[in-house]
Amino acid sequence: MRSYVVFFLLVAMTGLFVVLQVTREPALHQATVAPAAGTGTGTGIVTPRVKGKAKKGSRPASDKKPAPKPLPPLMKRPLRVASLGWELIAPGVVANGGATPGKKSLFKKARLDVHLAAFKSMEELEAALARGGGDPLGADVAILSLPELVAAHERIRALDPQVFLVLGWSRGRDGLMVAANTSLTKLPRGRLDLIGQRGSSPTFFSLFVLELAGVPASRVRLIEMEDKRAKKALFAALERPLPAGVAAGDRKFLATTADAGRLVPVVAVAPNGMIKSNTEALVTWGQVWLAGVERLHADVPAAAREVAALKSAPHALDLLKRLGQIDAAPLIDNARLAGLSGRDPVALNGLFRHCWHIWRTVGVLSSPMPEPPPIHTGIMAAMVRTYPAMVEAEPPRPRTPAATRQEAAGTGTLSTLLVHRLGARRWERQALVGPTGFIAAVFGQAQVKVSVRDSIQRARELVADITARYDISTPGRLHPARHAGDGLVRVEIQIPQ
Repeated sequence: MRSYVVFFLLVAMTGLFVVLQVTREPALHQATVAPAAGTGTGTGIVTPRVKGKAKKGSRPASDKKPAPKPLPPLMKRPLRVASLGWELIAPGVVANGGATPGKKSLFKKARLDVHLAAFKSMEELEAALARGGGDPLGADVAILSLPELVAAHERIRALDPQVFLVLGWSRGRDGLMVAANTSLTKLPRGRLDLIGQRGSSPTFFSLFVLELAGVPASRVRLIEMEDKRAKKALFAALERPLPAGVAAGDRKFLATTADAGRLVPVVAVAPNGMIKSNTEALVTWGQVWLAGVERLHADVPAAAREVAALKSAPHALDLLKRLGQIDAAPLIDNARLAGLSGRDPVALNGLFRHCWHIWRTVGVLSSPMPEPPPIHTGIMAAMVRTYPAMVEAEPPRPRTPAATRQEAAGTGTLSTLLVHRLGARRWERQALVGPTGFIAAVFGQAQVKVSVRDSIQRARELVADITARYDISTPGRLHPARHAGDGLVRVEIQIPQ
């Protein structure tokens, strides 16, 4: 009997449990789950996935990485660069794809918005520098020859202009013309008239050559081409090719910067404040400029046509002639001129002092030379560190002095351009090495005879010291010689006729 009672109780309890489960409303349950990195909303509620097949090769939206943000430009405004002449700005135009950034601008790829312009006169270039790069008509960087910069230094001194890069060399553009039957070895005594523009590169070159020949700048009177005395002047400082409307008459070019290819550098200059606040931008600009030089040399006619297509630019043929008078300066030249590499007797500081000395002597400048010279080597050093392979010079080929003389004679008969007498009164060999090595390096394509009065042995010792201290571009160009004339030490410059 008891077993029946227990059975019925179990059946009744089971039925009651079933009824309660059926009639009871289910309670919602929220699970707290940490969202995966980069997904979810951070509320702790799991979002149900949408059913369906995913496309082959696709990734869930929650797994996509955000696109990297582009790097900001190196300057918040355009970098404005201006030059004195279109031939000096041509590498920049080629690299930029125009005066403003083109579709394939190398400057633009390097995060620089570069605007380029060229001016015909120094006054226009000075005005652009004074306005600054924030003005559409202004400039942050100016490109011009070092003598022209030095001549203008007093007028733009308030900007604190600094040379920060060497871009090229005048190679035949600046020349000294002489009247018929005139030479630098037999010059008249007294004051000489020189036709030349005050502050120009041809005038500086001509005054430098005359000073080496024994006529200091203090004995030279500068006159304009329109002056009545110009017809009788023996010398004229002019730019090659001759400007339109300028007649040579019976004059001829006696010497050009093709003979003294290391005398007149083309430099980039900027205010000191601009250099300090935009060092990275100027380093990048210099690196891209070198790439523009390579593009220009790859197809010079095409580069000339590209520049000639710009507003106010000269005809492509005229531009080709001017481009032929300028040589680009590789990075190794900057390293040597700044004293960062090699042993070169030509340095930017020394060239600046030569320019200042001559301009002050003829009255273009009136103030003492700034000390130290306004040359900023930080940009050059940064570029040298970035491209160390570009400052490794190839070792010169071993050649004997006889082979070098024979090679020079093979290009034409050698003639004496000038004889320079050093102002030494007594024999001090080490003190004579620097001045003699400088002259030999400036006239890099000439044969140089070094002689000491009545002593061929001292001449040999001096030549040996020069070649041991400096890297002379062409070994064997320096030769010891004898002389019994005036002057303790003489340096004779010989060039092919």
